[in-house]
Amino acid sequence: MAMVDTDLLKVMSGELSTTDYIANQCEGKLAHTLNKDPDSAWIYDLQVAQWGQIRDAQKNGKKLIAFGGPMPVDIIYAFDCQPYYLDQLPLSTAPKGDMNSKFVDLCESKTNQSMCSIDKVELGALLADQYGLIPDAFVYSTVPCDSSRIAYPIMGKMWGCPVFNIDLPFRRDARGVAYLVEQTKEFITFMEELTGKKLDMDKMKASMEIANKTNELIGKIADLRKHTPCPLPGMLLVTNACMSGMAADPAMIPFLEKELEMGEMMIAMEMGACMNGEKYRMLFLQNMLWTQLKAYSYLEREYGAICIMDALGHYHPDIYENMSDFEDCLKVMAVKMMNLPMIHGAAGPVEYYCDRITYLMDNFNINTSVFLGHVGCKHTWASTKILSDFIQQKYDIPTLLIDVDCIDGRYKSAEEVQDAIGEYLTTVVRI
Repeated sequence: MAMVDTDLLKVMSGELSTTDYIANQCEGKLAHTLNKDPDSAWIYDLQVAQWGQIRDAQKNGKKLIAFGGPMPVDIIYAFDCQPYYLDQLPLSTAPKGDMNSKFVDLCESKTNQSMCSIDKVELGALLADQYGLIPDAFVYSTVPCDSSRIAYPIMGKMWGCPVFNIDLPFRRDARGVAYLVEQTKEFITFMEELTGKKLDMDKMKASMEIANKTNELIGKIADLRKHTPCPLPGMLLVTNACMSGMAADPAMIPFLEKELEMGEMMIAMEMGACMNGEKYRMLFLQNMLWTQLKAYSYLEREYGAICIMDALGHYHPDIYENMSDFEDCLKVMAVKMMNLPMIHGAAGPVEYYCDRITYLMDNFNINTSVFLGHVGCKHTWASTKILSDFIQQKYDIPTLLIDVDCIDGRYKSAEEVQDAIGEYLTTVVRI
């Protein structure tokens, strides 16, 4: 008999906040794993640390800065404030269909139903007053999509806290970098006024050093997936999805070091994540199956099909190389904002998306292409014909186009997704 999730029932009734629920869930999973499989506990250490920091920031005298889209988060850490990346909420609760459904439905009763479900959950939780906290400031950028541009200003007004907005340019050239540098300087002034203290350059340097370390690790882990057979399971891509936005969090370092160690060990043992043999090396072009995480292991087990990389989640890190020159560091911050997942592929001309695909196809030994299209990403659906034709013509690989809602599991079941990909693998893919 399945155990009843009493905390989930409390969220559904409005008795428990989303923040407390997710933090409690992470702590419970870590305790269970420490008891049953302590060697795997590292997978939950980071989640416990990050959600605990968000939940307890204000209790510990830190200002909590909620943010959406790419922001210069390293600066937030340098001011001894705690960032809260809002997309962590819907991504964390996506497997809990009832919870996300509650917030999606509430949001749809108040606003446009065509919004992305990521933003519906974020706005719906606020409409239900179930964050369990009010941030000291809300900062956000104008990308990646129309949905966030609708939701974020509404949320800022509802919270009634100080708000700062960064306008990300469409094209990524020297002029765009200079434009972002000036806005980043304005953001520093905003943070100084919010906290009542000037930016401490020693703390800024320490923040950038942590960001460099975590970014280097993320890059090395991504490079491990070039190996055949792939040493790391596809599900870890989901775990890594938001990390580039939180790069200056010290809690990330031991997690990423352990992931790198595990991948290197698998390669040394000549083993891959597909225990029954690897056949299909899949590139997911658009999004990830947050609602149906078990599909990754199912496809690996049943078909020898592993998601090597997702084009919007792949992150080629940008490093601070000259910390003695803060003006140069500001330029790196600007480039980092432009290059963050999923901004690098979905918030500019389609050529950037094609460049990302070219790098992955040329370096990761991909033989299978799946456009796992989130229904809320209207702007990326507009590129499907261009992208699928590009891959067909350049690499002679047909692309499966499949529509999913990566946050609201009611749209399509795990079985439907698995069957669609399975049929494509066995009837269309030529290997």
